[in-house]
Amino acid sequence: MTLQIPIPRPTYSPARENLIKAVPPHLICSLVCGGKECRYEGPGDWTLQQQAIRGVFSAWVTDNILAMARPSTHLIKKFSIIKQFKGLNIKSVINLQVPGEHGHCGDPLELKSGFSYLPEIFMENDIYFFNFGMTDFGVSSLVRVLDAVKVTSFAVQEGKVAVHCHAGLGRTGVLIACYLVYATRVSPCEAVQFVRIKRPFSIQTRTQIDLVFDFAQFVDSQRTVFTNASSHTHPVTLQQHLYRQQHLLHGYEARQLKHVPKMVDYACKRLLQIAFNRQDGAAVQVEKEKERSDRIVTLRIRETIASFISLPESRQTNQEPVDPDNVLRPPVDAAGLLKLASSSGGCTEIQSGKSARISRSLSDSNLHSSTCKYNAQVI
Repeated sequence: MTLQIPIPRPTYSPARENLIKAVPPHLICSLVCGGKECRYEGPGDWTLQQQAIRGVFSAWVTDNILAMARPSTHLIKKFSIIKQFKGLNIKSVINLQVPGEHGHCGDPLELKSGFSYLPEIFMENDIYFFNFGMTDFGVSSLVRVLDAVKVTSFAVQEGKVAVHCHAGLGRTGVLIACYLVYATRVSPCEAVQFVRIKRPFSIQTRTQIDLVFDFAQFVDSQRTVFTNASSHTHPVTLQQHLYRQQHLLHGYEARQLKHVPKMVDYACKRLLQIAFNRQDGAAVQVEKEKERSDRIVTLRIRETIASFISLPESRQTNQEPVDPDNVLRPPVDAAGLLKLASSSGGCTEIQSGKSARISRSLSDSNLHSSTCKYNAQVI
């Protein structure tokens, strides 16, 4: 079965993006967000279905990753958010805000932290806290995003993870999409569309979409192990491979495999176990389980996208309310998708038997000229 997944487009219009860039940060809250009445600072404007965590605009993107608006000290106490986290096995919080931002939205910021809450309130309750500040409506460097993605990967191994920025849409969606590219090897098209299906109106600006595509190309280049054996290509040296591996590994593996390729380490362990007729060791079992779980997530992503695209257009557009933040343009549908079967051919094709290729350079920021062809089996 072949499906066409269109290249994602921004949910924010150029006019809105330019307005946000022109407005001083201290006026954004009152002119763009609503100031004290900001809809993202409490549950008042959201249904219970839009509150995976009661009291906060939030939604599960995967079984282990929650996207949410920022909580505040007031909301944490009023809705017993720590207790909710513990009940759901949420072991980590990843904050993508810069201290001091959106200081006029909702309750006053905590002076000690510059955030709407004190990170200590989570850490004192055995919940990890990480901060990777990213400019509002903006992006970060690829290396810094990779650091945040590797921390997310570590956090998922410890338990479930809550990711937030201000509204839990733009920067939060970018990180989760990049994590899916890193962990499950889906295409950037699939990652963005899946996040938007689960968390409508996520990944809002052209720059943020570009970052997901650039990150996918960056990570793909680091995974290269065997090059095409021809006179026109250069072999990958051991030093080059270890340098690339250093970018991708984290935690225990990064410390133990500084001088040995992971594939060599894994192959030697398997050969020893086969030679001595032993069962797989703990390290091999962990690796196999990780590969299995990542594969399951990959299949779920593709099944979800296939199911969404196969829905009648009326059901696609009516699944969620109109984006309340985007009044400067007619809204796109709930997942922020382009119309299917575009005559320009700017879409992703899902088939069986081939691998992903992104035909755009790292410096190219023109989404209209980008195509992402990903071939994979749809169950």
